Amino acid sequence: MTYPTTSQQNPDPPRTARRRWVLLVAVLMASVLSADASASHVVLDETLDMVCFPPNAMQPPPCPVPVGIDPDLVAPNPSGTLRIRVRDDDRTTFSIRLDGMSPHQVATAFFVHFPPNQPPPHPIFAPIGPGQPPVAHMDTPVARTTARYSEGLGREPNQVWIRPNGQGRLTSWLDFNPLKSGQVPLVNGMVLTQQGLAPAGSPAQQPTCCPDFPAGPRLEPVGGSFLRRFDPLTGYQVKGPNGRPELLRSPTRPVAVAVFIHIDSTTSGIVPGIPTPPFLVDPPVTTGTFYLLGIFPLGSLGMD
Repeated sequence: MTYPTTSQQNPDPPRTARRRWVLLVAVLMASVLSADASASHVVLDETLDMVCFPPNAMQPPPCPVPVGIDPDLVAPNPSGTLRIRVRDDDRTTFSIRLDGMSPHQVATAFFVHFPPNQPPPHPIFAPIGPGQPPVAHMDTPVARTTARYSEGLGREPNQVWIRPNGQGRLTSWLDFNPLKSGQVPLVNGMVLTQQGLAPAGSPAQQPTCCPDFPAGPRLEPVGGSFLRRFDPLTGYQVKGPNGRPELLRSPTRPVAVAVFIHIDSTTSGIVPGIPTPPFLVDPPVTTGTFYLLGIFPLGSLGMD
């Protein structure tokens, strides 16, 4: 029996390797050229400064903080900018830069659909009945619709990364255009996850929070989901062109991007928690589970 020589087993290894590299480079160049040919173009590129509430006063930070809060949860000299880049296919990039933060802060960014001291601009944001929650939550995370939320068990897609030097950064590549109506997905406000049904004495018992909240003590929500469309005949979820559930979108444009600081130093996932209303004067820290660091008003950037 004879065995092939090394040259017969692998004829001209250097030449074969070169061919493979040439082919790989050709494929990559074709991909880049194809991407450039079909790439969308930036149609809006704006930078906004962070201000306090109410936005019409254009007061720069620092903004009021809850009375009695841990000093570690207060930014010593906060400031911020938001850069918005919108492409002609409605894909949008939001880049938030914060400075003068405290490294002990936990911060998230949310779209705000209407001011908290104003009535809902559309029935979908109104309560389902007296003393009942609204159909849609007034906030939506600054994140893609396909993002995954950990409910505080890890980093959230809309969480601002705060470095030890007090710099905060968040870049979100959105698959919708928040500067147009009918595009921002709505969070289910009717059913928010909590453990209020656990009996007294159970290890899962969840007491109420925030006794000084304007509407009285509440259970802190942890998590939720987007509102979806359902087929009235089958009860099945309606699928969109991408094969995923079709989400309900806001009939109005959000009025601002808000940066929230979580008083309990953890996030609640797709919902921010219980707010310390920014329109109250010197609210105690026991009013809510998060407070407003500042906002980026979007009113002047409508693209409808």
